[in-house]
Amino acid sequence: MEKTVLFIDFDNTISRGDVLDSVIETFSRSTRWSHWQTEWRENRISTLECLRLQVGDLEVDKKTLLDFVRRVPIDPDFTRLQDWAASTQTELIIVSDNFDVIIREILREQAIVAPPIFANALAFEGRRVMPSFPYRSPTCLRCAHCKASHFARYKGYRILYVGDGLSDTCPAMRADRVFAKDSLAAYLVAHDKRFTGFENLGDVVQSLATDSVGLRSAIYS
Repeated sequence: MEKTVLFIDFDNTISRGDVLDSVIETFSRSTRWSHWQTEWRENRISTLECLRLQVGDLEVDKKTLLDFVRRVPIDPDFTRLQDWAASTQTELIIVSDNFDVIIREILREQAIVAPPIFANALAFEGRRVMPSFPYRSPTCLRCAHCKASHFARYKGYRILYVGDGLSDTCPAMRADRVFAKDSLAAYLVAHDKRFTGFENLGDVVQSLATDSVGLRSAIYS
């Protein structure tokens, strides 16, 4: 039976709403974050440059930041997706342009055992926040975290991808099957890439479970 790995974005995919945008809007020292966001959306600066500027403009200590993100709700069907992955021996991996410490705190608050997470990193000096980007690829001029680079370890696997935004375009274009919504869905339509639309992770679970039943029937018939 073909091995499968499922990569999933975090902000506005697992979480309800964009966590990093909320952090930036709440704790930025100025309104320059909005200008940088527009520059990024219009492809005049890279994600790396945008995040360096935006996070560099934050003024918040670690405790205050983590207290803030603990309030973030997540899609209640994420645990169902984890159960599906476990039952089908599918590896489930979070890939995000958010920051590891934020994602782990949100999942911990929800009493969810975190799967493997690949994300950016944060360090704190008092109320100064310093980002770093351990998964940046020198060959990718747009991304701060080259999500598609993690595919290389899964040669021969069927690669599933679930995401919602422009930071998901590179991995989505390379995945075998994609679940997409919002700006990612619009991008894939424009680039003639097939995908399955979803509104919440319950839709993803239902579609995958249906596929799994069909696959088992084909194998054992």
